[in-house]
Amino acid sequence: MDSHLFGTSGIRGHGQKLFTNQFSFDIGRAFAIFLKKHNQIGKVAVGNDPRGSSPRIKDAFSSGIIYENFELFDEGVTPIPSLNVLLKADTSYVGSVMVSGSHIKPELNGLKFFAFGEEILKEHEAEIEKIYYEIKEKINYTDKSYVIVPSNRALTGYKEYLLSKAKGGYPSWKVIVDPGNGAQSDVMPWVFRQLGLNIIEMNSSIQLPFLSRDTEVEGDFADLQKNVVKEKADFGIGYDSDGDRVVFIDEKGGFIPGDYSGTLIARDYAYDSIVTPINTSQVVESLGKKVFRTKVGSPYVVEKMKEVKASFGFEANGGGIFSEMMSRDGGRASIEILNILAQVKGTLSKLVASLPKFYLFRDKVEYEWNLKEKIIEGAKGIFKGEKTEELDGLKIWLDKSTWILFRSSANAPEFRVFAESKNEEKARKLLTEGLSFVKKIVAQNLKS
Repeated sequence: MDSHLFGTSGIRGHGQKLFTNQFSFDIGRAFAIFLKKHNQIGKVAVGNDPRGSSPRIKDAFSSGIIYENFELFDEGVTPIPSLNVLLKADTSYVGSVMVSGSHIKPELNGLKFFAFGEEILKEHEAEIEKIYYEIKEKINYTDKSYVIVPSNRALTGYKEYLLSKAKGGYPSWKVIVDPGNGAQSDVMPWVFRQLGLNIIEMNSSIQLPFLSRDTEVEGDFADLQKNVVKEKADFGIGYDSDGDRVVFIDEKGGFIPGDYSGTLIARDYAYDSIVTPINTSQVVESLGKKVFRTKVGSPYVVEKMKEVKASFGFEANGGGIFSEMMSRDGGRASIEILNILAQVKGTLSKLVASLPKFYLFRDKVEYEWNLKEKIIEGAKGIFKGEKTEELDGLKIWLDKSTWILFRSSANAPEFRVFAESKNEEKARKLLTEGLSFVKKIVAQNLKS
């Protein structure tokens, strides 16, 4: 196991090989000790997504929390933003944790942490990691799951929070909602019905296998796109398995990337500053507001938002971050799009068309992490441009509106390539060239 436990956001790894009972127990203890060091004494809540390994990991992790004399509340299958809403609504809770692998493969899993009323920052992750290595395997795993207290406060509080953000007066839109049998299954269809929408559900049962889908990949929501057209719906809304990311499908079946939904919200909701990572579309700059770019990952966005006092930030995956919560929330972003769409009194496709058109394509290649520097250095020699940025990976600007980004995922052994241009053919060609280069390096390594 890599000595660095935390990736882009939280801890991710194999549900069995990394998240053993002992490891999960030790991480639970480490988080509890971290809270004590910051004088955060009170209740802790834990929730999970519906993947198979989540209940076992949750019990072992919770046992570590309980071992350190914290009262632990099990919120069950619940959207990840609900655990942050709980901290804000009830200050007797000093921490919360989500057991979820988000969009990654079903056999993988993860942990995401909240404290001080928001998603923890990178400096906090480093503290927890240090504590873990100090206490690692010093005490054998002790099952204390029998004293976990069942609760549903996170789920009910989150529903109330979302309803409070809805401005109302919506047309009786026909909307297809696809939570992917994930954590939003018992939330968003209910919320939308309360708001008077005509809802058609698909993949909305946590009793069925959840769908491991990446909200940045259009093909992962092909069925939703087809159903929107088939049912003549006004639009479709899809979520990842833990509910902090959202994608929108317009009435024509068109996939709307998170770059565009985020920019639409930023246009109406953000004050003078917007925070977004280096891999999102340059369409956000068209708003004329100050744009702060960060490394990829919600903790980086949250940290910069706090620094510049921004009211809104977003990621390309459809994760909107509102300053009132300071964590990614697919449900909250959904409500804001409803508010905007009701105000303009038009179709979703026309709303999106009000923004300049850029073509951003992205794809990934599975690889060994030790090839990262070889790929980056090789790309510097092959891809030339007007300027380069190395905030996170290697971003090369070929001209004022055309760029390619080479970046390794920190959550999974995947190397990602992004390419954007005002010219669709140029962007596609650039992505193909970038992927071919990465695949060539990976293939050479396999042969050797």
